[in-house]
Amino acid sequence: MNTAEARDYIARLDAQAEHRSAPFKPGLAMRWRLFSHGDPLVLIHGGHGSWLHWICNIEELAKRHRLIIGDLPGFGDSDDVPNETSSQDMAEAALASLDALLDGRPPIDLAGFSFGGSICARIAEKRGNIRRLALLGSAGSGTPQRPIAELVRWRHLEGAAQVAALHHNLYVHMLHSEANTDALAYEAYAQCTTITRYRSRGEIQRRRLKDILADFTQPVLFMWGEKDVTATPEETRFLAQTGPNRTVKIIPGIGHWIQCEAPAVISAELDRWFAASDATPSTSTT
Repeated sequence: MNTAEARDYIARLDAQAEHRSAPFKPGLAMRWRLFSHGDPLVLIHGGHGSWLHWICNIEELAKRHRLIIGDLPGFGDSDDVPNETSSQDMAEAALASLDALLDGRPPIDLAGFSFGGSICARIAEKRGNIRRLALLGSAGSGTPQRPIAELVRWRHLEGAAQVAALHHNLYVHMLHSEANTDALAYEAYAQCTTITRYRSRGEIQRRRLKDILADFTQPVLFMWGEKDVTATPEETRFLAQTGPNRTVKIIPGIGHWIQCEAPAVISAELDRWFAASDATPSTSTT
């Protein structure tokens, strides 16, 4: 897929979505994209992201789920919040908007990526009626980050220099294999990154996942790429013992943006997870 084909693919999927705006406070709304039919699966993106963090998974997951994909406040097509907004306030805004969108709190499945993992954990803490939860490369693991290179500041750059900086950041922060830095990954990353207004870096570490989810008893799947630089994946295995029905999976050979770097593998893992019975105990790791 070349650049033009990647842009066309993104535009085609966007045109297929049902676009809905739902308020999180008077006069301010989140944008949601809805795909297909079936049991609802809500997907929340990561920092410097938007619905495009799920671009590689939408067609496959939509075969079996009613996908409900949000742009958090200050990201994508949603309205802004002040940069001093805490992640707890961000989660409460997302929950208020989701309640408005769904006209209440019917049962849902919920998945979040990176910063969105922390947001989804906080939603799970407050909402109820969440059947199963999946957190991908989630912030808040409490394990050390392992950066392999400095991120390049790109906002002051233009043209080819900005493209090069974004390519660098995509490779060193989001993906493990430079071969996976393809046109679709770059276009999705560049489009959502360059329109992000909210700055999420650092703030999300104030509460750990184990504490946020201390009273959450529904099944939880934690997944990291083996080469994720935002955590130390092997050290996250303790999360399987922090509550009932919890699984930690480490996916070999990939980095932080696991659902983009190994879309077939991660979509299949999510399908299996959300198809499973609520009664299935799940405290082992793989």
